[in-house]
Amino acid sequence: MRTVYRYWVWVLFVAVVVQIGLAGYGAFNALHKADKAHHDDQATITLGKDTVEDGFGAHAGFGYLIGLAILLLLIVAAAGGIRGRRLKLTAALFGLLILQVILAWIGFEQPVVGFFHPLNALLILGVTGYLAKTATLDDSLRAPASAPAPMTA
Repeated sequence: MRTVYRYWVWVLFVAVVVQIGLAGYGAFNALHKADKAHHDDQATITLGKDTVEDGFGAHAGFGYLIGLAILLLLIVAAAGGIRGRRLKLTAALFGLLILQVILAWIGFEQPVVGFFHPLNALLILGVTGYLAKTATLDDSLRAPASAPAPMTA
């Protein structure tokens, strides 16, 4: 299970990087559509909520998959006998994920709260990056090396 943790945390780190990229796509997609609406009709710009949210659909959906991946990482950590700081940081990562979802939900009603959503994403990125790097360096998370074959004369 420790080897699974070691590789899964890297998958999660890459997924968080992709998730941040999807947020950027959503933002620039909305700007592109606003610019297109402006050029198509100089008198009125009508850019509805559905049009803007369309670009963030992948970001929202992938975010929930990351949530499941973090939950799985926590389960693997606990089942694999990972203890101490690494287990605490993995649990904290799950807490940051819960906070991320809450910030997104509240941010729709109170945009000023949305300011903290990307900042929390950076915390999630930092924690996953730290866990991934330290998991790579920690020999206790490596699969046991197979014994070399005996030499025959």
